[in-house]
Amino acid sequence: MEDNLIGVNFFGTDGIRGKTDAKLVSPLDALKIFRKSAVITPALIELAVCCFTRLVGGSSASVYVTGSDGRDSVTDNAFVNAMNRGFARGGSRVIYLGVVPTPTVPQYQLENGCLGGAMLTASHNPSNQNGIKFFYNGKKLLPEGEIGDKALSALMYKTALKGLPAAENLGPVESVDAKDLVFRTLEKNIPVNCIRNARFILDTAAGAWTKYADYYFKKAGLNFTRISADEKGYNINHNCGVAEIEGHDFYSRADIPYSPMIVKTLFDNPDAYGIVTDGDGDRGMLLRYEKATDSVHVYDGDLEAFLILGLMEKTGQNVQGSTIICTLESDIMASVSFAERFGCKAVITDVGDKWICNSGNDDFSVGFESSGHVIIPLRLDSGKMLLSGNGLLTAVLSAAAIEQGSKIFERGFAKTFYTYFVDKSLFARGTALFNEDSVMLRNALADAGAGEFHERRFKDENVLAYEVVKDGLTVALIVSRNSGTEDKNAVYLKCIPSLVNTLRPIAASLASRHKEKMRNRNLPEFAMSQEILDEIGRKGEFTISEDKKSDTRLIAVLHALEREGLIRGDGSRFTSAE
Repeated sequence: MEDNLIGVNFFGTDGIRGKTDAKLVSPLDALKIFRKSAVITPALIELAVCCFTRLVGGSSASVYVTGSDGRDSVTDNAFVNAMNRGFARGGSRVIYLGVVPTPTVPQYQLENGCLGGAMLTASHNPSNQNGIKFFYNGKKLLPEGEIGDKALSALMYKTALKGLPAAENLGPVESVDAKDLVFRTLEKNIPVNCIRNARFILDTAAGAWTKYADYYFKKAGLNFTRISADEKGYNINHNCGVAEIEGHDFYSRADIPYSPMIVKTLFDNPDAYGIVTDGDGDRGMLLRYEKATDSVHVYDGDLEAFLILGLMEKTGQNVQGSTIICTLESDIMASVSFAERFGCKAVITDVGDKWICNSGNDDFSVGFESSGHVIIPLRLDSGKMLLSGNGLLTAVLSAAAIEQGSKIFERGFAKTFYTYFVDKSLFARGTALFNEDSVMLRNALADAGAGEFHERRFKDENVLAYEVVKDGLTVALIVSRNSGTEDKNAVYLKCIPSLVNTLRPIAASLASRHKEKMRNRNLPEFAMSQEILDEIGRKGEFTISEDKKSDTRLIAVLHALEREGLIRGDGSRFTSAE
């Protein structure tokens, strides 16, 4: 078993994430469990933290900063304690900010000279999962480098073989209230006079922004209502937040019975802006009712970035000819539209905000991806630059831009086909499935006569991507990649509208292959999904009983079935979507 861990990278798209089990195990067993079942234990978190401090050269004089998104309250903070204990080993001081939005951790680190930091979170993932994001010099880790995911993974394995020494000489863990820091950041960067007459409805995903959003909007004297529940741990991201909105361009009135509460509320309050964040608060989206189409429109990260750049221009900033950075998840029309409207040079990089922040272009105007990650470089009082997504700031600035007359670009077509409960090892460069997929795409594109095309390689070698080019511009991308944080695979189609009918069947066919060949029928979540579908087949519906509403695994499975388009529901009652 140990030999199977050599060379393994335990990190995904954004840190380590997985389903949680608070049982006590050894560090080596923690690695084996995670490798076999993608289950995280407190021992794994403590091991990762200890090895991170060794990589960055920590000592008893070091100071580290940590935070969490609130979901760990269901384990009585077993994972929070493991994280802080890992940093406190050897006498180092730990500043624990409590439940905070993710960008607060790197900001505190940069403003106070902390050696490193970490955020305990699984972001937008369901509440039965948790994870950890590391920050060094205010930025997330990349896979390569002396202080990178692969180096950290190797050190975790070597350390686990020897066993961690007893946790003696623990340094102090000091709890710090970050409320004023969070408020100061929003106050400094939001032109409140632009939104003084606006009304807001907030969905904070029952997560990290909940109390801070309330505090800011009250203190700024803005008109708002928060409709998402208070954070209770088990309810984070459940039928709320960005995870429910992502992938939708709009909601029609016919969609109301199957829509998140924020959408239903906006139909009843058509003059309000909807603000939606994810569980840890680094992603945000804006929603707005439009009378002309009688629908609620979703302003994702691509559209928000365009609006924000327009706002920057209106407030006197020079954005013409600047650099923007987007990921391969972004709308195919984004880079074209930024170039036409602002003369911007576009850099397209891999999925994940860590690639935006570590692109080597720190003078960019805005970085973004459609998921709601928008990176606006913020100059701190220390003179250092904060490059971290702030979901509430992003959405509010987008509303301010609309209030000031900024316009969006015309979207291209975008569709994501998800396959959950998969064996991700089956899809990687060099595997039979990956090679077969590549041949299938190449032949299908040639037969369809879509135009000039070629395979496009990204820094993540396990991403399969084919690009269609016209007049030197990318007009379509078909991409398949495994999630770095969940047991799922996704096939993305991004294209100009004229290619939709040609390319959509190709992307759908690729996703169908993955549903047939990648399912991991040994996962308990797969068995539960089949039971739910069988019950819907027999009874016509599946209903969550009151005593099951805190069952995090059940909630996660229902979310997956919805994302695959197999069921639809209102959060309690679900029926077939077919």
